[in-house]
Amino acid sequence: MQDQGAGRPPGAVAIRGRRHAGALVFAFLIALWVLALAVSEGSQSTTAGRIESGVMFGLFIVLSAGGWWSVSQRRPRLEVGRDAIVSRTGKKGAPFTLSRDPGDTLRILPQFRLYGRVRSPRLIFLGRGGFILLRGFRLDQVQRVCEAQGWRFDGNPALAARDVQHWLHRGQSIEAVQLLQLFGPFPEAVADGEPNTALEAAVFEDIGDKLLRGSRANARAAYRQAAAAQRAFAAAARTPAAGEARTAEAYRIDSKAQA
Repeated sequence: MQDQGAGRPPGAVAIRGRRHAGALVFAFLIALWVLALAVSEGSQSTTAGRIESGVMFGLFIVLSAGGWWSVSQRRPRLEVGRDAIVSRTGKKGAPFTLSRDPGDTLRILPQFRLYGRVRSPRLIFLGRGGFILLRGFRLDQVQRVCEAQGWRFDGNPALAARDVQHWLHRGQSIEAVQLLQLFGPFPEAVADGEPNTALEAAVFEDIGDKLLRGSRANARAAYRQAAAAQRAFAAAARTPAAGEARTAEAYRIDSKAQA
């Protein structure tokens, strides 16, 4: 699914991301130095003074133009083919490729914020765990181009439960919450290797563990969310024994919120 170093897919349509803010800064500086040069040249009474100001501001213009060119070349680019989508930064940036499998379906996730953490928009291969960051791209344009190249956006949302588990394993719990909010709930989903723990509870508990040192208030909020998800999981148990085991997990998680 993931391939580093692949070339441009055959027949791919390229999408360029927005220019970096630094490019606008350098463009402003170029205009400023040009204006300063014009004013300086007009105010100089000697040829030597005009030459000196021309050299000085000319150097500023050249340096600013070089900065503009360097920043502009780092614009992100997507190359959308029928069998693969390639993401790269700049013309010579190392590409990151997601190749197509039969039945693949895509989704575009908008920017997401949780507990003060911000995650960039991304294009996901629903149910496969793969994604491409879309920072700097127009999301509607990305979807139009993908659809024109034959990619589908109509897959079963229940496939996202696999991505939640995959991202949890990779430590991307904030991203996993976004999937839970967009495609969940998944009341029957169990955390891998933990038959008495709800997948949603495992995600929020992991977030709480990560936030504990930096923000105890946010960590407690995450633990409370995890405990609530675990209690709902316990209520759905089909046997008394399973319900008791799941409830014990809810008490364990809740104790973290009380600590």
